[in-house]
Amino acid sequence: MRYLLIWSLLFLSVKTFAQDSTTINQDEQLVKQFISTLNTNSLETITRYVDSHFSQESLSRWQGSGRERYIGYTMNMALLHHTLSLKQVTRTERDQQIRLTGDVLSQNTALEYSLVIMLDDKSKISGWYIRPSGLGQFSAQSNSEEALLSTLEKLTDHLAKNEAFSGTVMLAKGDKVLFQKAHGLASRRYDVKNNIDTKFQIGSLNKMFTSVAIMQLVEAEKLSVNDKLTQYLDRKYFGEGHFDNITIKQLLTHTSGLGAIPDTNNQQSKMRSLKDSLPLYKGIKLNFEPGSRWQYSSTGMRMLGHVIEVVSKQSYYDFIEQHVYKKAGMTNSGSFDLDVPIKNTARNYWYSTETKTLTENFMMQGVKGGPAGGGYSTVSDLHHFALALINHQLLNSELTVEATSAKPQLHSPYYGYGFSVRGDVGNQVIGHNGSYLGTSAQLNIYRDKGYILAVLGNSDAAGEPIVFAVNELIQKL
Repeated sequence: MRYLLIWSLLFLSVKTFAQDSTTINQDEQLVKQFISTLNTNSLETITRYVDSHFSQESLSRWQGSGRERYIGYTMNMALLHHTLSLKQVTRTERDQQIRLTGDVLSQNTALEYSLVIMLDDKSKISGWYIRPSGLGQFSAQSNSEEALLSTLEKLTDHLAKNEAFSGTVMLAKGDKVLFQKAHGLASRRYDVKNNIDTKFQIGSLNKMFTSVAIMQLVEAEKLSVNDKLTQYLDRKYFGEGHFDNITIKQLLTHTSGLGAIPDTNNQQSKMRSLKDSLPLYKGIKLNFEPGSRWQYSSTGMRMLGHVIEVVSKQSYYDFIEQHVYKKAGMTNSGSFDLDVPIKNTARNYWYSTETKTLTENFMMQGVKGGPAGGGYSTVSDLHHFALALINHQLLNSELTVEATSAKPQLHSPYYGYGFSVRGDVGNQVIGHNGSYLGTSAQLNIYRDKGYILAVLGNSDAAGEPIVFAVNELIQKL
């Protein structure tokens, strides 16, 4: 009986090993095939792959634009990296979702990345992304500020040479600028180079300014974060659902449940003021009960813009200009009308699946930025904003801490009031990122180490390698 049991266990072990080996081999083959598709840098090949290997659910996401978005993202990442080489594949299963992670090296950026592919229960791809995971050839020889600056210069020069970065970078310690540089073209149409004072679109970095403005009104005792949205914006603008329950602090922390504003693509060229979007709000859906969980919501930030207007009796844009930009000394920032010629502004470029070439995103965005994003700034102005924030020139010390502290009690463990909050005790980073078609922006304030990093780019994912490298190097100081 004992020998029979031993033989049974051996048989099961061999069978399990065979199954595991088969699974590992299948996983590796899938990731290899995916990478081979990217390495072709061919729109036609990538399109065929997405159509045949992605799940129908993923292709129908984002109101039916999932297929176009995945093809576009995959093509832009292929052009960014040129060639990816695979080191190994690992498989994880969580919440009934399979994740295959390929450790890869990018030929173009010379950094290491994690390429993550999500599979559904039919082994169809339900989504994917690629993020930096290692410094590769740019690993610093020593953990010093001198090594940090040397690596930063070498990396930015390398990325610019390989057309992986077009934009500006500034690293400061307090008010002392340690490094600043501009690369690439502000306009490919007219061959105009970027300079350190070039104004770039900043995507969602506007959310920080909106949130600071709300907290200024809290400091002036003109509103409370516990107030309801419908105290300031008439309930008649919304459809069915618990919109009456949404609070200011839920809007600030992305826990309101507000979904996207419908039909903005067709109306964006007409929306120069916040009131222009009011007729669209009836179509907004609540994705969950307000306050029950976290989900990024640009719609929520736009609502805060309305609150600012009602409470201050000024336009959102005038209030931000007077109480944020002027107080911080941000002389080159604003939400400019895109059809008005503003000097020294960069155009944004991404690979369009429609034109099949690098394309300006001018036709793919609203005519004017607002509370949730789309404004313009420079790395110098972002440095000034960071200094004004941490030196309590915008908010008192108590409200500054409140705004820039995570809110796990509100289901927002990595986000405060308009600020992302990352890192561990002793190495905390606050700030925000911004991204859109051809827009790449980041402001990092290293609260404990005293550094400030601003990166602005006018091509897809332009700033990501630089931000990752600086994060890694500062953490070791």
